[in-house]
Amino acid sequence: MSAFGVWPTLVLVSAAWGTTLLWIKLAGGTLAPFTLTMWRGVAAIIALGLFLLWRGERPRMRLRDVLVLGTTNGWLSSALMAFALGRIDTAPAALVAASMPLILAILSHLFLPGERLTARAATGIVIGFCGIALVLGPGVLAASSASIEGFAAMLAVATGYATGATYGRRTRPPDPAGTALGQQGVSVVVSALLALATGQGIAPPTDALTIGSIAALGSVATALPMVLYWRLLSRAPTSIAGFVDYLIPLWATLIAVTILGEHPQPTALAGGALVLAGIAVTTRPFRRAAG
Repeated sequence: MSAFGVWPTLVLVSAAWGTTLLWIKLAGGTLAPFTLTMWRGVAAIIALGLFLLWRGERPRMRLRDVLVLGTTNGWLSSALMAFALGRIDTAPAALVAASMPLILAILSHLFLPGERLTARAATGIVIGFCGIALVLGPGVLAASSASIEGFAAMLAVATGYATGATYGRRTRPPDPAGTALGQQGVSVVVSALLALATGQGIAPPTDALTIGSIAALGSVATALPMVLYWRLLSRAPTSIAGFVDYLIPLWATLIAVTILGEHPQPTALAGGALVLAGIAVTTRPFRRAAG
C-alpha cells in the first residue's frame, strides 16, 4: 500500500469507526445489548459476504483467530458498548474509549517482544489516564451506579479492542476479510445464545430507524473499516496505522455534537485532549529489540 493510499485509508477507516456509537445509540433504544450485537453481526456477515463475492475471493481463516477476535472485538465489546450507551452520553463514551492505544501500549510491552515501553511512553500513559479521569469528572463518584457502570463498560471495551489488536499484531491473520467474516460468525452465535439465555430474545427489529441503524452498523461501521484496517496493519508501518486511534474519538465526538445534539462538558473535552496528548507521547517511543 503506497503512502498516497495509506492516509486516505486512515481517514476512511477512522470516519467509519467513528460512526459506531451513533448507530448503536440509535438502535439501542429498541434492542437489548446481546440482541443488538447479534443483528450487528448478521449485517456485517452479509456485507462481508457480498464484498468477498464481488472480489471473487475464497475466505481463509484460522479457528483460533476467529475465536479470540470474535470475543475481544466481537460479541463482548459490542454488547458492552451497547450497555454503556444506555447509561452515558456518546461523546464522553468516545473519549473514554480513546484510551485503547494507551492500554495497547501496555499490552504490547508485556506480550510483543519488539515493542518495549520507554520512560517517555510510560509518561504518556500517565498523561492519558489523567485525561480519562478528567473525562469522568470530579463528580463521578457521586453519580448513579448506572453511570459508573457505563464508564467502566467503555473502559472494558477499550481493553477488549486493545487485546484484539495485540493478538492481531502478534499472529498476523493471513486473510483479513476471511478472519473478519469468521469473527462476526463467532459474535453472532455467542450473542444469540446469550440473548436467549438472558431472556433478551433474538426477534428482528421492525421499525425503519432501527433496521437502518443496524444495517449501517454492520456494514459502514463494522465490515468496511475492519477489512481496511487489517489490510492497513499488514501493509503499513504500525506507527502510521496507529494514527487511526487519534481520529476515531474526534469523529465520534463531532457526530455526537452535530447529529445527536449533545453538549460535552468543557472538562470532558479537556480530558479528551489530554488523552490524545498521552497517545501522541506513547505511540512513538517503542524501543525495538535488537536483532
